[in-house]
Amino acid sequence: MLEWSDLRVFLKVAASGSFTAAAKAAHLDQTTVGRRIASLETTLGTKLFRRGRDGLTLTAEGHEVLRRAREMEEAALALERRVGGLDRAAQGPVRAAVLETFGTSFLAPRMPEFRRKHPEIEWTLVTSARIVSLTRREADLGIRLERPSQADLVARKLGTYAYALYASPSYLAKRPACTDLADHDVLGFDEELSFPEAVWLSERARRYALRTNSFPVLERAAVAGAGVAVLPCFMADGREDLVRLDPSQDVTARNLWVVVHAELARQARVRAVVDFVTRQFEASRDALAGKVRRAR
Repeated sequence: MLEWSDLRVFLKVAASGSFTAAAKAAHLDQTTVGRRIASLETTLGTKLFRRGRDGLTLTAEGHEVLRRAREMEEAALALERRVGGLDRAAQGPVRAAVLETFGTSFLAPRMPEFRRKHPEIEWTLVTSARIVSLTRREADLGIRLERPSQADLVARKLGTYAYALYASPSYLAKRPACTDLADHDVLGFDEELSFPEAVWLSERARRYALRTNSFPVLERAAVAGAGVAVLPCFMADGREDLVRLDPSQDVTARNLWVVVHAELARQARVRAVVDFVTRQFEASRDALAGKVRRAR
């Protein structure tokens, strides 16, 4: 008999191309993943993967099984969303995929307030460089810098999320005459990143003291005096240990959205989180938009 649990493991292997990565994603050991795939192949009477130098690739039969398995997965998720959407109690788990800086510097300090209002909700904050799929239930809701185009997702605009250039007072004291970014030690982004702030910086920087994919790392390096960094304004404005280089100009100002699957938007616990995030953003709108400034 075909086991749905084996198909779920198959989907993980097909997505990752290896037993090791699939085991990590499915929270299983590699031996169990291999056993599940072997069981599925025995049940179906065909090989689903070929082994190559670049990992596992699907056979022709494997591609057909993948198509069918995805259809089954979507049907199961739709059922789960529809039944889960009937939930009326503000209790239980809520998984939110958020920007790293927004999660660490904005939401995390506000967790006690949320906990006082909703003690029965277990809120999980997930930070990831990739866009987490809400359709596949990798998260219940997301906070993003881009409005999604999928018809089954509901997006609410939170407001403006601005970025600017910052450095420590000690760093700037050593370079009082530097007015051009090309004359500074720049704390920049990993070369693989292509979002607007990274592109803006790459077009103007001449030398990098550090590259990273983490805004908290950039913040700590800037505070330590290592150079100039692009940071979210709400994280850096109004502080004694960081100064905005050009107080009259933002590097970028992008819209921030809270996104939830349409069928989950009715859940009381999901609504509670969305409403809380919206209220907190509204209360800090000027700071997030870069309007609370301390000039050089």
